[in-house]
Amino acid sequence: MRNQGFELAANYNKKINKEWFVSFKGTFTYAHNKITKYDEAPKYPWQSKIGVSANTNGIYVSDGLFIDAQDIAHHPQQLGMIISPGDIKYINISKDWYGYEDNLTDTDDWVWSKYPVIPEIVYGFGPSIKWKNLDFSFFFQGVSRTSFILNNFHPFGDNMLRNVLSWVADERWSPDNQDTNATYPRLSRKTNSNNNKNSSYWERNGAFLKLKNAEIGYTYKHMRLYISGSNLLTFAPFKLWDPEQGGGNGLSYPTQRVFNIGFQMTINNK
Repeated sequence: MRNQGFELAANYNKKINKEWFVSFKGTFTYAHNKITKYDEAPKYPWQSKIGVSANTNGIYVSDGLFIDAQDIAHHPQQLGMIISPGDIKYINISKDWYGYEDNLTDTDDWVWSKYPVIPEIVYGFGPSIKWKNLDFSFFFQGVSRTSFILNNFHPFGDNMLRNVLSWVADERWSPDNQDTNATYPRLSRKTNSNNNKNSSYWERNGAFLKLKNAEIGYTYKHMRLYISGSNLLTFAPFKLWDPEQGGGNGLSYPTQRVFNIGFQMTINNK
């Protein structure tokens, strides 16, 4: 495996006058790895690990959901399963590879995700400002070039009393909402193996930017009173849960938002 990258850090401090002091800190890290040799015998070149980053998911490429029975009939047989309208449709990547029509979408047709689970870019920035006896600081932290897969929350199974997540119920494909780009495929009482596959349908952008820390304080003589917080705000394209938790079903222990009120005193023994 070949690892490469770089790291940048910047610090700025400026005393403007007796009343104002400003500082700024910024960091940026890029780390990329690539597998250069691997003991393997892939059937197709796009499934080789050589040239792929570690911690990258293998996925099927989704083409939305099946519209109707006619759409199913004109699509290659998919994963050897019985397909119904509202199921996820996968692209036949290996079609015509051997020079003839490959009328089957199966394990020959998965590919590697574009980005790994572990972020390739991590960055942060924030100022610290002091005016007379008042001080204020905050720090943003973010990641990018990362993705994750939603899984293990599908409301399928033989138990008819099983609950369904509200966002799934509201945004699913149904006979009354035949949206081929619906956020969730059709529901079924029994496990639907076709819809549980790791695919671009379930892949999400894992990038986010957080207001990681913020603090405001006031100093009077040898005493300082302050209020601080961490994990205060999150900006991300993924909205269902904190993207820092990664994929899965969102039921892992969440990132905590913490607030502190503190008092500091300096005692001079002289």
